[in-house]
Amino acid sequence: MKLKYNLIAWSLLGVFATACDPMDDIYNEIDAEGTTNTQTMAEYVLTDTDYETISSAAAKAATSDAEKALANAVKTDKALNEFASAEKFVPAIIAKMLPSWGKGSSVGVTYRYQNNPSGYVLEYRTVADASLSNKDYETVWGEGSPVKFLSPKHSPATVLPAWLAGKYKDAKEGDLVLVDYKYDEVDPEFTGEELYAQNFESVVANEDIVLEGWQQVELKGDRKWQGKSYSGNSYAQYSANGFTGEVDAWLISPAVEVTTSDASLSFDIKFGYYNADCLDILVSDVYSGNGSIDVAQWTSVKSQFTFPEGPASGYNDIFVNVGKASLAAYKGKSVYVAFRYVGEGPKAKTTTVQLDNVSVSSAVLAPTDEKPYNALYQFDGKDWKVKKDSRLIVVTPADYDAMGTPGSHDNFSTSDAPENYLPQFLAQKFPYAQEGDSKVVMYKYYNKVTTIEVDEYLFKEGTWILNNNMELKEKVNFVHNGTEWLFDPTVTKSLASEDYLILENWVKANKDAGYMDAKYGNSEYWFGGSSYYVNFNIQLSKRRSNDPDRVVPADDKEAETYLLSMVQKGIELILATEYPTAGAQVSGVDCFYVISAKVYNGLETFTYTYTFKGLGDAKFELQDEPEVAK
Repeated sequence: MKLKYNLIAWSLLGVFATACDPMDDIYNEIDAEGTTNTQTMAEYVLTDTDYETISSAAAKAATSDAEKALANAVKTDKALNEFASAEKFVPAIIAKMLPSWGKGSSVGVTYRYQNNPSGYVLEYRTVADASLSNKDYETVWGEGSPVKFLSPKHSPATVLPAWLAGKYKDAKEGDLVLVDYKYDEVDPEFTGEELYAQNFESVVANEDIVLEGWQQVELKGDRKWQGKSYSGNSYAQYSANGFTGEVDAWLISPAVEVTTSDASLSFDIKFGYYNADCLDILVSDVYSGNGSIDVAQWTSVKSQFTFPEGPASGYNDIFVNVGKASLAAYKGKSVYVAFRYVGEGPKAKTTTVQLDNVSVSSAVLAPTDEKPYNALYQFDGKDWKVKKDSRLIVVTPADYDAMGTPGSHDNFSTSDAPENYLPQFLAQKFPYAQEGDSKVVMYKYYNKVTTIEVDEYLFKEGTWILNNNMELKEKVNFVHNGTEWLFDPTVTKSLASEDYLILENWVKANKDAGYMDAKYGNSEYWFGGSSYYVNFNIQLSKRRSNDPDRVVPADDKEAETYLLSMVQKGIELILATEYPTAGAQVSGVDCFYVISAKVYNGLETFTYTYTFKGLGDAKFELQDEPEVAK
């Protein structure tokens, strides 16, 4: 894709033409006025420290995530770019370095410049980085749980969208987050004794729970805990919704003998339409089991659990384990566990409670085999979903491990540069890549801090190469006007293949097909441009044989003049296309464009150098005749 740039970005594209410097008049005027300290530095090369300084200044000036990404890229890539441009930030570097230099002084600055990547690459440069913490895993498995990973029971596909929704409550459509997490393909197992377990799979949906050894006691109201079933899973549920008056309903387990000090109570929970804290969990070793409740005989263990935040509308997405409550104090005794619901309808104490997987055990976690993973999610305006894009490759922890030393921290760094690994990585991943294929690679990079970087790689001549659009800008000039340092906005450019493509595409869209090369389609004969030969062809025999409208004069001298005028018009079209928003001045200095093109006359090739003055509104005025050199 042919990228379009604004004046500031394009004005940094190269060295100044030695044959014609449009700034000479300005320099002469400055010199004529005199100064006590006018100095010239032919070349100053920006240092790593300079790039870091500019990156910091650009970050402070940034007003969007995209601009912040470009500002940060200066430090990482050691290169300026369209946002963090030389015109805006290099004057401050020079002023600090040369504080005594005054009016008429000049410095030629050499630096690396990162041309704008494609919009496709930029789309991924605003990605956020997030990872599940131990506390997040405890939210899934329960407070104090030793399980610090996801597994098929609590899969990434189920857990991560809900986790992202809670973490990024102000997410906007299109937001991207790269999530790091740990996962084991096998659910965690515990060694030790399961003293009691109830998963409610035998309850009857929408009927009062009747289970062997379990009791229901209503101290207030006459509503009991009921069995429920959803998506193949059965569980216990209570809600005061639709009930008139107070309820105080107890669901009491059978007596469980606590045989070890390692014993603990655990269960899974979901809430729905949360409007009040209605649930308590109590333990008693003196309850007689006859249905007669003396609240003083029960001890609440609720504070040892961690409950999910209940939604005011709808239900929690998944059942969440609440953690463990130690039963060590009851070793050698039998205990009852009660789930007590206290609410009132139709007043706002009607939260729905769903209960599952009640367990009393002394189990400890068996050896596990969790590994680090990552996944890219995007917010679609409603939900977080895995981003699917065949052109995007996200480097995974397993990929870093396969590369060797980058696997020690799952990132690249200054000592393990990505360009030293990614070409081979892509070659192995895509053994049947075809010429011109491209992939966008997202990876982590460490340089004092860890950032997410995105690069485009192209498959060219059997090799994956980094398409970083990097250029070396040599001796770009800055002048001192007596008050401040200013950027000299002269653009110097030698036409390249992509420039001639502009002419070919224009001819295809606007002229007879006979003006295009019939066999290969990589040359046009209206202006004479060729993206293949990278030149203009003014050979009379060639142009006359591809002239369906007979616009080339019959007289050879007139024809030569006409064809050269078409070269000039072709260059003007290229300028208008590439600089559609270019102004006439930058910081009060006229904008000039020094353009060099190869011209073939059938016998020899010459270099024609044209100087145009920018007039604004995509218009350009030729300054004198072009200079011609072999």
